[in-house]
Formats: sequence, C-alpha cells, structure tokens
Amino acid sequence: MLENITINGRELLVFVILAVVLATVVYLLESVLFSRRRHPPDSSALVARLTALEATLALHQERLERLEAKPPQESALDTQANTYAEAMRMARAGASAQDLAGNLGISRSEAELIIALQRGEA
Repeated sequence: MLENITINGRELLVFVILAVVLATVVYLLESVLFSRRRHPPDSSALVARLTALEATLALHQERLERLEAKPPQESALDTQANTYAEAMRMARAGASAQDLAGNLGISRSEAELIIALQRGEA
C-alpha cells in the first residue's frame, strides 16, 4: 500500500511549510494562554522584603561604624597596632627615635621605648 505513494519535491515542501505554520500557530496560542495565567508579583510582599533588607543593611552599617571607631585588637583595622608593628620593624632596621616619631606620628618617648624594647629582645 505504501509502495504506491510517491511524494515529489514540491509536495514535500508544501508539507514542511504547513507543519511549520501549524507549529507556529500552536506556539502562539500557548504563549497567549499561559501569559494570562501569570500574575504580577505581590507588591506588598516585595515592600516587606525590601524593608527587611534595609533594616539588615542599617544594622551592618552600624556595626561597621563601631568597628572602624574601635577595631578589635590584633585586627587589620587596628591602625594603632599596625603603627607599633611598623615601628618595631623600623627599630630592628636601626631607625632612630626621631625617625620613628617623624614617620609614624608617634611621640618621641614612645619611639624611644620601642627602640629600648627592641634592644632588649635582641
């Protein structure tokens, strides 16, 4: 039965075009039907979420300000500890008390104490 069916190029082209048109129509119908089912997001839920995020951000900003004002000891934010560590390095390298005081912004007596401490460790 199928042996008697012959399809030439033109009939095959028409068949492919009809299949593409049918697939396009089905796609467009599905797009229209499913787009109606979508609901816009609930704006009150978004506002509540945004408010919660703003509160969290405010808490983190406050915490950051407290850390910047008085960082924990041994922290990279503790500039005073970093200054004294740099003073110790300079003292080991042979810097004078005047050099330490001038370069690091510490008092001369602090610089002399650091040099004395460094000498005692050596």
